Amino acid sequence: MDQTTPSPSGESAWLGDKAPCVYCGQVVPRSEDRCPHCRASFSLAVRKASREVLGPWYYLDPRNPSGRGVTLETLIKMIEKGRIRADSIVRGPTTHQDWMYAAEAPRLAKYLGMCPHCFAEAKPEDTYCTRCQLNMNTRPAEPRPGVPPDLIKEPVHKTAYEMEKQLSQESAPSAETLAGEWLDVPAAPPPAPAPAPALAAPPVGKAAPRPEPAPTATAAAAAAALAEVTPGGERPSRVSPLLRRRKPKVWIILALTWATLIPLILIWFVILPDEWKNSLFEKTSGTGGPGSNTAVTPPPKPSNEWLNEQLRLEGKAEEARDWARAIEIYETIYSKTGDATYRSRINDLREKLTSERSNRLAKLRERLQLADSLAKEHRYDDALAVLRNIGPEDRDFLASLKGPDGRPAGIGVEKMESAIRDEQARWAQQKQLEDSLTSQLARAAQLRSGKKLAEALEEYKGIQSTFPAELIQKYVNVDMIIKDIQTQLAAAKPVAPPPQAEKTPEEIKAGIDALLAQAEALAKGEKFVDALAKFEEIRQKYDQKYWPPDLEKRIATVKGQKEALDFFGIKENPKKAKTP
Repeated sequence: MDQTTPSPSGESAWLGDKAPCVYCGQVVPRSEDRCPHCRASFSLAVRKASREVLGPWYYLDPRNPSGRGVTLETLIKMIEKGRIRADSIVRGPTTHQDWMYAAEAPRLAKYLGMCPHCFAEAKPEDTYCTRCQLNMNTRPAEPRPGVPPDLIKEPVHKTAYEMEKQLSQESAPSAETLAGEWLDVPAAPPPAPAPAPALAAPPVGKAAPRPEPAPTATAAAAAAALAEVTPGGERPSRVSPLLRRRKPKVWIILALTWATLIPLILIWFVILPDEWKNSLFEKTSGTGGPGSNTAVTPPPKPSNEWLNEQLRLEGKAEEARDWARAIEIYETIYSKTGDATYRSRINDLREKLTSERSNRLAKLRERLQLADSLAKEHRYDDALAVLRNIGPEDRDFLASLKGPDGRPAGIGVEKMESAIRDEQARWAQQKQLEDSLTSQLARAAQLRSGKKLAEALEEYKGIQSTFPAELIQKYVNVDMIIKDIQTQLAAAKPVAPPPQAEKTPEEIKAGIDALLAQAEALAKGEKFVDALAKFEEIRQKYDQKYWPPDLEKRIATVKGQKEALDFFGIKENPKKAKTP
């Protein structure tokens, strides 16, 4: 067939009966009403609605990884519907288009009820976090104006936060760099230099002076003039060869070392007389000779250089508040000098060490008590946030505590966090169970008040068999209510319905065709709920053997169109704006 011959569907014949999906790009048959890969509908209303919500925000969807960007309002609606959670992966303007968890995305995390910097509880209308005092709409975040620095908390992901600050402080590239490298546009060529007068030959041993560039030359021309290229294609170094530092060879170092040691060894064994050697050995050994009875001399006192070095190290230890190291240095000095002043200094440092440990333990105990009280109030997220602020050093300190009897009595913060998470899971399960019970009790009470006693009885029996008796007893007495409903049903006299005349197959077919026509008209008018009601009427009113063969396919098509409109938050049959 010729390529220009139109096909029955309106496209050229060479395109075939398949086309790429406009949402995920997968090739699907043209006869399909929705994509089998991303489940998107191809109707005009759905495609129009999808174009109205285009935006710079993206969320990672395994079913549709190449999906279009959406607006922030669409993401907020998806959060309300439960489609976007704290562990969902998103990117947008506030994340600099970097993928990250929704709980860490500025301006979006507060709609999940948490701060993106410290994960404390937050509200959508807040701009600054009430706990860490940082802006929840930006990354890196600036602190709240007028807040003292000691009230500003560090973000949980400190490394990523510092990297964002460094990236934000980098300067923008120059215009020449943008023109020559980023935009692939050649930079403006330098102006042709004016003919210079002939220069005299430079004297031997001196380099010829470099001509000064013209004052009208651009930055690109100056860079081109300085970037001289050697004939081999490599750029010469601007550092003088005399000033370059070369790495010394190992064999040269060894040769110089032995060249120095060999003469000294020869002088020791050959040139020096034996008397000098013996006297030197006597001084080093502390004896008067092989048969001498002289006692061994005590170790000499430390020199002033060693003492000054130890005192310098002790001063650094005190500056770092490492009292244990300072005590160790003072004990070494006291053992060698015997000076009592160092013993008093050791006692003072031990008191400081004990006082600091007590203060540190008191502060950590306050944090642990605060976390425990928050957990008892069912504020588990706040309790976990308090425990997360305890650093690794403090955790090791709490784990290394010992009791009065010397036995280990450490406190495991990780074990406490695990216990709080288990309690949070149990409490959430219990709350979910209570919410489900209250909703079913409300539905059963509504049926009972609407005089639908049979349905209300079934609902109460289902509640009785599903939920624990002690939990139901907190709200109502189900046994009494069931007995009351059974008594009312026994007292009521059911009225027999009047007999209905059987319809002929022709009448049944005519009724089904009428309902199908009404459903198709409602679907074209984008009233999908009413159309589905007509299809459901066919199912309930007529036997399955009279149904049309494509009834299920029509119902599935209308349901898909309705789900697509519900996904984008658009009501059925939206009113168009009137043109003047």
